[in-house]
Amino acid sequence: MNSDYNFYDIFDRTGTGSVKWEDLDKTEGKLPVIPLWVADMDFPSLPEISRALMNRAAHPAYGYTRIEPSYYEALREWYKTQYCSELATDDFILGAGTVSGLGTAVRTWSKPGDGVLLLTPVYRPFYDSILRNNRKTLELPLKAGKEGRYCFDADDLEQALEDAKARGLEVPLILFCSPHNPGGSVWTREELESLLGLAEKKGLIVAADEIHGDFVYAPKRFVSLSSFPEHASRTVVLSAPSKSFNLGGLHISHFITRDKGLKAALRKSLAAECGGGVDIFSITAATAAYRCGAGWLTALKAYIKANIEETVSRLNAEARGFRVFKPEGTYLVWADVSELIKKKNLKDDLELAQALEADGRVKVTPGSAFGPQGRGFIRINAACPGSMLAEALNRIAQWSRL
Repeated sequence: MNSDYNFYDIFDRTGTGSVKWEDLDKTEGKLPVIPLWVADMDFPSLPEISRALMNRAAHPAYGYTRIEPSYYEALREWYKTQYCSELATDDFILGAGTVSGLGTAVRTWSKPGDGVLLLTPVYRPFYDSILRNNRKTLELPLKAGKEGRYCFDADDLEQALEDAKARGLEVPLILFCSPHNPGGSVWTREELESLLGLAEKKGLIVAADEIHGDFVYAPKRFVSLSSFPEHASRTVVLSAPSKSFNLGGLHISHFITRDKGLKAALRKSLAAECGGGVDIFSITAATAAYRCGAGWLTALKAYIKANIEETVSRLNAEARGFRVFKPEGTYLVWADVSELIKKKNLKDDLELAQALEADGRVKVTPGSAFGPQGRGFIRINAACPGSMLAEALNRIAQWSRL
């Protein structure tokens, strides 16, 4: 491993305005809380990113910034080498973030009062982007298959759409999470083909959040919706370097679509939002990430994979009332704690998460944050130094047995 790639040492993030570290229970006389909740990583970012930012900050003028063609070339090369997806420069349209991009997709390909289909449980901003834009959520629960892996059936999707149509609800759009957050499923090419076949049949747009696409573990392989040119008129990808390279505090993302009509509609929506351009430091960081980050990411994934395996095995063996599922992708671990909720006479997963923070001194994300299908679960972020994770797992196991 490159000596610059230090994933072992714990470094202090307090006092930096970190949401993950500042928004913790700080009851005097108790141990500091270990945060395994919000999805950013407790690792230093790629060294080349830090150097690029410092070099740019050394120049004292921070005016309006254009996007150099070299950035799009770096993106194209990343998609070619990492995902085997051949794209043109014009297939990328930059944005300010994937969360805001979800709202853009909703406004572009649906109208107020329409339904938007979700496969649930799913990342909370999917719901918010629909409801805050005066659309309606059409939820189809994912099925828990072998070893807890979430899966879906195209026939069930079609039936849900038919039922909605019978109620007078138009559903022109699917918001899709790939890989799946919080469950960790990495969708196969066959699963994606079934989804896109339905989209063609029903005239739907599939807008896929692929922000966790770089965190997929062998033998699984990530398949981007951008690699289906035969379905170009039905697909839009949203992604960013923020998860892969720990850049959540910066604001840059990209849409991908090969279709001229979808590109025109998207550009029109973005223009109507009157947003500013991508800022100097975000484009500097993203360029360094895509140009220099492949080796660092490979080393990071190996480290996180070991963390995930330890989290799953230890909690299943040592923690009372836990059923923990090994994800195929992301750095997030999904755990069924419904049995523990009952044993501790707690109301729900939210109350359990609050008690675990207050008394167990570990903060996790309650499953109900991901919609009704997440009730009784918690999500654990395993992207941190191993010693920190080990202490957190000790605390969780001990608290579960009290």
